[in-house]
Amino acid sequence: MDTSPALAKYQMSIGGQWTDAVSAQCFETDNPFLGKPWALIPRGNAEDANRAVQAAHNAFTGGEWPKMNASRRGALLRKLGDLITEKSKFLAEIEVRDNGKLYAEMSAQTAYMAQWYYYFGGLADKIEGAVIPIDKPDTFNFTRHEPLGVIAMIVPWNSPLLLLAWKLAPALAAGNTVVVKPS
Repeated sequence: MDTSPALAKYQMSIGGQWTDAVSAQCFETDNPFLGKPWALIPRGNAEDANRAVQAAHNAFTGGEWPKMNASRRGALLRKLGDLITEKSKFLAEIEVRDNGKLYAEMSAQTAYMAQWYYYFGGLADKIEGAVIPIDKPDTFNFTRHEPLGVIAMIVPWNSPLLLLAWKLAPALAAGNTVVVKPS
């Protein structure tokens, strides 16, 4: 009789929906401290990546996101910071289990990473252009900062949540949508 605990099963988030890989394949992720698997992760493929990019493109070009003003984006980022603060111990435990870092280090990182969302949430409605002096009398020259569109982010294994915060918060504050590829 197998008395080992069941492995946690995770899904991908695509277009605001939790989903398995199109292939239905998963892989085990090991707890480095125990040397045993602790979770099943979807084995995404090119079709899953295409679905994610298309969903991010759809979110960038239609729906609520492109109509949202910068102040509202900032409020959502600050709310995300609040949620991260609320769940920081849980997030640290998951990271320790998945990558083997010390709990003291991971709990400090997860507690700190909310600050990135607070900072860029506060900055979101302060991104502005400028009128640039030019030597042509009949020319009006200015810059206007606009979102780029869908941003692809690759997150390394060694501090994935903190390193994601460093990338994700400014991209969302500027109005972009994002596809994240974890290690």
